[in-house]
Amino acid sequence: MKPAWQSGAGFSALAIAGALAFNYPLLALFDRDTSVFGIPLQFLHIFVVWALVILGLAVLAEHHTHKEPRRKASAGALAARRHGVLYSDDADTNHDVAAPASGRQPDTEA
Repeated sequence: MKPAWQSGAGFSALAIAGALAFNYPLLALFDRDTSVFGIPLQFLHIFVVWALVILGLAVLAEHHTHKEPRRKASAGALAARRHGVLYSDDADTNHDVAAPASGRQPDTEA
């Protein structure tokens, strides 16, 4: 069985928890004439829950992207991508091969 962050169940649980926290039964508990540091309690609840949902999404997304390790691109590969050139590293010969993004050979005539 996959962990919750790999199967996407964590995202669903966080969405449900966020929806419940912003709906009537729980929101009505914080509808008081009380303020904390000058902030009404209901607004404080909304912003704290909002921040926690964003933090939870960031944590889940970070774990979700680390499922498959990525190879770190070299500086040459990043520069080639910026210029529209497909770039691949050949692990056996340890040298770089560049090809145009269109798949055609570059024109060598001046």
